[in-house]
Amino acid sequence: MAQLKMYRMMDRPIEEPALPEGYSYGAFDPEKDIHAWCECLRGGHLIDGRTDEEAYRDEIVNFKDIDPARDIQFLDYNGEHIGTATCFTWSHNGHGDMHQVGIRSDFRGKGLAKYLSYIVLKKTKERGVKILELTTGEGRPAAVRSYLAAGFQPVEYDYRMQERWEAFMRDWKIASLDMLYEDGTPYKTIYADKTDRKVRFGVMGAGRGKTMMNYCLNAGNAELVAVCDKNETFLRERTAGFGDGVALYTDFDEFIKHDMDCVVLANYANEHAPYAVKAMEAGKHVLSEVLPVQSMKEAVELAEAVERTGMKYMYAENYCFMGAPKKMRKLFKEGRFGEFEYGEGEYMHNCGPQWAELTNADPDHWRNTMSAFYYCTHSLGPLIHISGKRPVSVSGFEGAYNEKARRMGIKAAPYGMEIVTLENGAVVKSLHGVAPSKNSIWYSVYGSRGAMESGRELSGSGVNTLYMNADEVVGSDDGKFNDTNISDGLTEFAEASGHGGSDYYVMYNAVQHIRGNKNADVIGVYEALDMFLPGYFALLSALDGGAPKEIPDLRDPAQRDKWRDFDACTDPKSAVGTVLPSCAHGMPDIPGEVYDRLREALRKDE
Repeated sequence: MAQLKMYRMMDRPIEEPALPEGYSYGAFDPEKDIHAWCECLRGGHLIDGRTDEEAYRDEIVNFKDIDPARDIQFLDYNGEHIGTATCFTWSHNGHGDMHQVGIRSDFRGKGLAKYLSYIVLKKTKERGVKILELTTGEGRPAAVRSYLAAGFQPVEYDYRMQERWEAFMRDWKIASLDMLYEDGTPYKTIYADKTDRKVRFGVMGAGRGKTMMNYCLNAGNAELVAVCDKNETFLRERTAGFGDGVALYTDFDEFIKHDMDCVVLANYANEHAPYAVKAMEAGKHVLSEVLPVQSMKEAVELAEAVERTGMKYMYAENYCFMGAPKKMRKLFKEGRFGEFEYGEGEYMHNCGPQWAELTNADPDHWRNTMSAFYYCTHSLGPLIHISGKRPVSVSGFEGAYNEKARRMGIKAAPYGMEIVTLENGAVVKSLHGVAPSKNSIWYSVYGSRGAMESGRELSGSGVNTLYMNADEVVGSDDGKFNDTNISDGLTEFAEASGHGGSDYYVMYNAVQHIRGNKNADVIGVYEALDMFLPGYFALLSALDGGAPKEIPDLRDPAQRDKWRDFDACTDPKSAVGTVLPSCAHGMPDIPGEVYDRLREALRKDE
């Protein structure tokens, strides 16, 4: 779990405490003071069991930004070093850092920490540094309170930081604190005895939506107020146990009149865009399941609805929040892997055993008629989210139609593959399908400083396992950096949620985004389209023999105008103009007996 982070803004006044008699500030001499430095820290930050030289090397020498003779400060008593703190300046962001603070064991409990804080503040201000930072943990309450007394403020920079600070404040009777973002700008005032109002959710689709409904029941920051499903019997079955306060609807237009903050769209994947537009026009934020749209016309309408209404649109591409890709994104954002250069994503899902149930053995069900390319965001989405780059062109390739797809009644290829070029020239490969012989979910990325990949299902590990080899700096080829721990502040809460805990992250971030937290990791409308449009244009590419197709950037109004009326897609209900073939190799001829057999299998399972 990430440590608590605190900032001292150096434009605020520094109050100099009067040193008691016998005390003074001292300088560090690398030739003779290493043992005294260790004695000040032993039993505190410093891990016992190392020699003094090992501890000094690990905690000081290995930091390239630290000059020991300049940066290590001492508090002395009658000429002896009895306390220490290190203050240095990070080269990557210009922040000061208050590092390795400790009082010798025989002087602890005397309130001396404020003098170490002062000397670090003084030295930091003299260097012209604007922000002084430190990290610590709730397990050091005396230290945390001394830092607060010195003018440090809590920082919102990782999952559950606000909740953790509020719990600390309740334990130690601190009424309120002004919290900052990691860039030093104000976040909000947080209180020990006041929690933020729960975000009120309505869920459309009682099947897939059950996971989001359960989040509202258990997470503490959300409330389920309404559920809509066209099947009233199913609706009542799925909402049993949620209480009489949850309103039930079978009509979406009535549902969105309900007093709520956000609508979760967990209905059929080919119907999300029209419902999203309706919800936002009714003044509701939207959390949309996969897919965001199925045509360019819908894409333009969705983007412009977000801009026109000012409501928040969030795309629930949960595979971005599986353990390995979630950590990959964090490390790229921190710069640990340099520039994104290449990536591969797989979502090969053997749906054969449950396909009849998923489609109700209906030959015209959207799952049977949708192009294999369209369901690309589980494989491609995490790569887009990790890289932070926009796709600019794609070539699409289909797997040959096979006997398994025929047995399942699918009118599309068993799998599709996109080769996508990103705006920085990086290339990614996205492979996905519903009719492989075995499952495979896997991600691999390369940066200018190293490579990472998730585990593979067939190897006994999975997508919540991470492997890496990274260099300290570009070109060093030393492979020294290794951080495969995927745990964070939400892990223990998310583990019981669906899809390896990723559904919990989607909901938690949606709540934070609606509350105004700019650190919320959400996928907005344009990134959602960046994840889907490569699949859409991959079908057009495959129909053109794999020729590359340019992917428009719908952030640009001029590009939106070119595609405003282009409704071509594989769904006859949506494509008024052109219905695209769901299989680029030619539409398969599936005899009616296939669906008869599937319906018979369903009856036997009932």
